[in-house]
Amino acid sequence: MKNFLEDYVKSITLKFPHLETSEMGYRTDFEILLKGIFGTIGMDRIGHDTRAEKGNKPDFIVYNKEIPILYIETKNIGTPLDKIENSNQMTRYFGYANLVLTDYLEFRLYRNGIRYCDPIKIANYDVKDRSIEPLENNYDYLAQTLLDFSQSHKEPIRSGTHLSKIMGGKAQRIRDNIRLFLANEIDNNTDLVRLYKTLKKLLVHDLTIETFSDMYAQTLVYGLFVARYHDKSLGNFSRQEARELIPNSNPLLRHFFDHIVGADFDKRLKYIVDELCEVFSHADVAKLMEEYFKNGHGLVDQEGPDPVIHFYEDFLKEYDPELRKRMGAYYTPQPVVQFIIKSVDEVLKTGYSLADGIADTAKNDNSTHRVQILDPASGTGTFISAIIDNIYARFKKSGQEGRWPTYVHRELLPRLHGFELMMAPYTIAHLKLGIAFRKTGFWDFHRRLGIYLTNSLEESTKQTDMFAFGLAESIADESKEASVIKNKTPIMVVVGNPPYSGESSNKQYKGHDVYKKEPEGGKLQERNSKWLNDDYVKFIRLAESMIEKTGEGVLAMITAHGYIDNPTFRGMRYHLMKTFDQLYVLDLHGNANKKERAPDGSEDQNVFNIKTGVAILIGVKKHSQSKELAEVFHADLYGKRAYKFQFLNKHILSTVKWAKISPSKPNYEWVARDDSLYNEYSKGFSINELFPVSSVGIVTSRDDFVIDMDREVLSKRIQDFLNISLQDAKAKYKLRDTLKWKIEIAHNHQYNDAYIAKINYRPFDTRYIYYHDDLIERSRKSVMAHLLHEGNIGIVTARSNKNPTADHFFITNCITEAKLGESSTQSAVFPLFLHDQNNQFTPNLNEDIFRKIESTIGETLPRQLSDYIYAILYSNSYRQKYNRFLKGDFPRITYPNNTATYQKLADLGLKLQKLHLMDFSNEAEYITTYSVQGTDTIEQVPSYTNGNVYVNKSQYFGNVPEIVWDFYIGGYQPAQKWLKDRKGRKLNNEDIEHYQKIIVAINETIKIMKQIDQIVDQ
Repeated sequence: MKNFLEDYVKSITLKFPHLETSEMGYRTDFEILLKGIFGTIGMDRIGHDTRAEKGNKPDFIVYNKEIPILYIETKNIGTPLDKIENSNQMTRYFGYANLVLTDYLEFRLYRNGIRYCDPIKIANYDVKDRSIEPLENNYDYLAQTLLDFSQSHKEPIRSGTHLSKIMGGKAQRIRDNIRLFLANEIDNNTDLVRLYKTLKKLLVHDLTIETFSDMYAQTLVYGLFVARYHDKSLGNFSRQEARELIPNSNPLLRHFFDHIVGADFDKRLKYIVDELCEVFSHADVAKLMEEYFKNGHGLVDQEGPDPVIHFYEDFLKEYDPELRKRMGAYYTPQPVVQFIIKSVDEVLKTGYSLADGIADTAKNDNSTHRVQILDPASGTGTFISAIIDNIYARFKKSGQEGRWPTYVHRELLPRLHGFELMMAPYTIAHLKLGIAFRKTGFWDFHRRLGIYLTNSLEESTKQTDMFAFGLAESIADESKEASVIKNKTPIMVVVGNPPYSGESSNKQYKGHDVYKKEPEGGKLQERNSKWLNDDYVKFIRLAESMIEKTGEGVLAMITAHGYIDNPTFRGMRYHLMKTFDQLYVLDLHGNANKKERAPDGSEDQNVFNIKTGVAILIGVKKHSQSKELAEVFHADLYGKRAYKFQFLNKHILSTVKWAKISPSKPNYEWVARDDSLYNEYSKGFSINELFPVSSVGIVTSRDDFVIDMDREVLSKRIQDFLNISLQDAKAKYKLRDTLKWKIEIAHNHQYNDAYIAKINYRPFDTRYIYYHDDLIERSRKSVMAHLLHEGNIGIVTARSNKNPTADHFFITNCITEAKLGESSTQSAVFPLFLHDQNNQFTPNLNEDIFRKIESTIGETLPRQLSDYIYAILYSNSYRQKYNRFLKGDFPRITYPNNTATYQKLADLGLKLQKLHLMDFSNEAEYITTYSVQGTDTIEQVPSYTNGNVYVNKSQYFGNVPEIVWDFYIGGYQPAQKWLKDRKGRKLNNEDIEHYQKIIVAINETIKIMKQIDQIVDQ
């Protein structure tokens, strides 16, 4: 074998000096080497993985007959392999049992993503001299190591983390291969194509090749995992063995696994699946899961974790974290589930005279069960599993286990339903529940489990007579049975944890349109009601409509908590109050986006590993014709996750200390408030009432591309984008199409330097934007046009503020970006004047409000009124007193009650505006120093030490007051953020001056705010 390597290195040595030799230039030599080495054991078939997507595959495959035994990824000589090894590219290597990474001279071997041995070099190279120095002593060692490595791959998997990476890698390979197969074979009558078309026709009508490939890969890989988890024979595992573990409770899954083990299963996928089965056969999955969660993985403080279900979340992290985020797939902690189930059980007993609660077998007049339960987003079956466990525990406690099989068959399965759109969690739920039933002694499924693969928010397709067998027949039956539940079953209880997805993919669902109305009637007066399109809102409406149709029932869900007091949701709150008799809202808080803290200032944690705050909503509807609005009860639960779990474990609905609240016009918030203070506050005029024309700020969706600190840099970038090819432009600038923006349209744009405009990007941070609809997502041009002309100003504030304090107020004299005045959501701008076609400015003011103000203080100017408003917004007394109201709607401003006070405040407001517009070049001297010469480059995250703000090891701005360093505007700390946003940038003289002016502006702002409070507090 040494001869093969001698010839190989000689050939490489001859080619390396030529600079034009690329990675491809060595491939023929490398293939000859592989054939020589592996030919010694009768394996000289070397192939290329043409079945995987371009750019996402190893370069060579060594086969033993038809079975791949080794994958090889090649890089050009000189490529730093350490960098490749530590990159995201390595994540896909976990999908390959035996993989070699090489630059043609150094070889790194990986078994299931883990390094197999130390790197082996057969030569050193010098890039400068373009020379190669052979290391002949390593020739035989490399050859023998490659042979040994490819012949053995039975090391046990030693950690759950490693297993999740392997599974994620295998699933990626299966998904990517299926995408390619279907794209090239969609007109052929293959087994895969038939399955895709059947699913699309009968179950998931908006199914694409991409989503089908994902669904298929997840189901296959994770289905095998679940089967292996419950497999007691640890020495072996195969597709056939997994098939035997599928219970009779689901014909669809049985037929899917029949497909996997059948003669028609795609041979191009078979070897990947068999590789995974081989991995599983050397892994004690149950033990790995036990250790995985013991070592702190999964949900912290989770009581009694179910490793199979919770591990699915961790698998998704490795397989496709963006999919996990998009689908809102987060498992529900058991304390939350138990609180909801036990509370529903209690309500059924006390409110509906159903003595056995969720276990009750009462019938309607038509002999259907009265307590029909649905989880419309059942996921992995957590809620349904909890219901089963709860009921079985009662049988066991009372010594009635002998009745259990009959009860399950006749009284439980007919009234327990779940809908799930994603096939992998659907698969997990069926396998998990089927095996769970076996543990209770129930084996003989005469009927299926009532969890259906369907989109809850989509009507099922009407079935026509069709000649179908096997899997196709099962899919058709699945659709038919789900349709019966949706349209004919009198659902009484709806529970669950629906997905939270602001960018809902369920565009076809319109049931929630009833929430887009004002409580008093008429269309909801909101310019942007997109928050009502969140999936969780649609699921709440679906649950409400089912209970409305039944005439009675209980809704019990945990969802995002934005609906509780956000003004946009007032129509939703009012509609729910009309439908239900009692509504209970347990706000679990934990909103990291709002930086929520407990009332005592301590940490407030979420019960999920997410930033969105959550709440439990329980709605109770009785059989009545009452036209009264529902009684609404509210409670808060702050604190650490462990404390919240402890609370939920101890309590049910009746033991929570509820505060009864009285929601009222105009927004019907479901929170307790000081009505006398609110009445005082509401007497003022609202900013958005005073300024009829306004808009949220510009959203480009690609700030790094169309916005820049330097005008010249921006101009060159846009021109370069327009001058290179479309394909190169996509790659170079990492651009992709969105719903409202198409790169092809942008690329056809004709450059014009006049489109470059100043934009107020962040407080004290004005940049440049290429301002044209072709290149940005939402230009807000109808309003921003008024700010493109000198001489105008606009007050910037926000409808909501998720930060702890109300500081979301700023001023602008040019167009604005959406996050200028509020960091956590987005801010709106209210121009003072409107610019007409005759190049004239007219006040953008509500005449009635303006006249009312003048009736008290006499004649005033629009600019003076703007100054007065700005002063009020910068009153700490005002902010603290009305903090709750300021965080939930546009600010209301107290009407001035005398001319003298009005004028004093207006004068101070004008000073503030000039400071914030940096219009004070001759009015104030710097209070800071910049005394050390150096590179002027911000080399580190700026740090504050004893009044000095360091931008690198030697240079700093001196004498910066700590109160200025920490000061907030719009959720930002401008003295910090301005520098952080310029990390790595060399400051020019203008930058250094500008930063010192920021310090002056903030320092003077703090002084003026105190003066304003002295006047306001009189």
